[in-house]
Amino acid sequence: MKYQVILPLRFKYDFGAPVWRLRPDTVANRLALEVRDADLLIAHFYTLDCATYTLQEIKLPQQLTWWQGLEDAHQGKVYIHGYADRQLGQHKGILALEATTGKPAWESTGLAFYGIVAAGILAYPATELEADYTLLDAASGKTMESGISQLQATAAVNDFGRQRYSLCQYPVLYKEGETYFEQVRDFLNAMEFEAGPVQALEYAETENCFIISFYIASGKDKLKNILLVYDLAGEFLLQETLGCGLSGIGSDTFFIFGADLYFIQNRDILKAYQLLT
Repeated sequence: MKYQVILPLRFKYDFGAPVWRLRPDTVANRLALEVRDADLLIAHFYTLDCATYTLQEIKLPQQLTWWQGLEDAHQGKVYIHGYADRQLGQHKGILALEATTGKPAWESTGLAFYGIVAAGILAYPATELEADYTLLDAASGKTMESGISQLQATAAVNDFGRQRYSLCQYPVLYKEGETYFEQVRDFLNAMEFEAGPVQALEYAETENCFIISFYIASGKDKLKNILLVYDLAGEFLLQETLGCGLSGIGSDTFFIFGADLYFIQNRDILKAYQLLT
């Protein structure tokens, strides 16, 4: 059963190719996206200003963008990697770009990106996996500290990640057979939804609403991924189909950034709805 959509649609864009990776910049209030067109062997990179919902494509100076990928985004910069070994997918090189202009800020060709910490960027020699890590200045790419162990680097990235993503909320995954999965199934049955969830679902709750992303059987050995939003009184706010003809389940099928709900639909389309405040 489908009802009238209540939540306002803030942004929608069809990239015409799969959105491969998406990274929120919680400081600059932006999203960075990597879109890969396998037919043309071209990768495109974009940033979305989440205050104005303005999408901007970042034009890279290199020609062979298929051999580049998005690492992360932070403080108004987007970090792109190349590959040391294309068959193994081993990353090499760090290119820092200004999100608002797309202009290069700095580049390190011999290092590989590891993660973001409060003091800057952690990196390691791309061809020496057992080597110590190096702290780079985020503004210039200059070395600030060396001799950092992998254990120290991992702890620092994880600790700062919790701080970085405090403005983001990702769903919790529940698998079939778990107690909460059965509770949500009972709720959907009470709402007389078209079919009950199978295999897994994702759930997130805000102060004013809750979001469910779940799968129903659709054809032989295929699944349909559906997203529903309700207020805390159980009143319907939104229904969207995220994908059809799926062969398996996914994770992080949506996320909340600020006051907006973001998700990728049919692999190619980015949508944002304003949640109740």
